[in-house]
Amino acid sequence: FALLVSKNFTKPFHTPIEYGKHIAQLSNMLCDGKIMVQTFGDFKRGRRTTEARLARNNLIPTLKDAVPGDLSLVFPYRIMLDIKEMLYALDKVTPGIASDETLLYGVEVKFYSNKVVVDKHFETNIKGLRAIGDGASVTRGLMQASANGLSVAKSILSKQKK
Repeated sequence: FALLVSKNFTKPFHTPIEYGKHIAQLSNMLCDGKIMVQTFGDFKRGRRTTEARLARNNLIPTLKDAVPGDLSLVFPYRIMLDIKEMLYALDKVTPGIASDETLLYGVEVKFYSNKVVVDKHFETNIKGLRAIGDGASVTRGLMQASANGLSVAKSILSKQKK
C-alpha cells in the first residue's frame, strides 16, 4: 500500500511543484534513479539501511533493484513525522505494520491540480459533463476514485429514474 502525505503551503511560498520536484531529484540522485528501500526500524532510529541489515531482515524486498538507503536524506522532517505517525496508527488496527522489519519504499511524488469546479454531483458547468477520479484531480488515489465513480453512477441513475 502507499502512504501519501499531502502538503498545502501558505504564503509567501508559491512554488510547490518545484518543491516536489526537488524531493524527487534528491531521491534519484541518492539512488541513481532507482527506488530507495529502508526498514521502518532504521527509519525510526535515523540510520541508513545497509545491504547487510537488509539481508538480515525477515521481509525480503519485492523490488529487487531497490537501493537500501536513508529516507531522511530525502524527506523533510515534518513529512517523516507524518509517515511515522500514520504507521503507528495503522499498527493499532493491523498489528505488525509498525514492525522494525516493515519495508518503506520511496519516494513517490504526485502533483495535483484543483482547478476543475464541480457541484455535489461532480457535474461541471457544462450540463451532463462530470469530472471524476484522479485524472480530473477530483480524488487522490484508487480507493477515492472508486468511491467517486460509484457516487457519480448513483447520481446519474437517480436522474434517469426521474
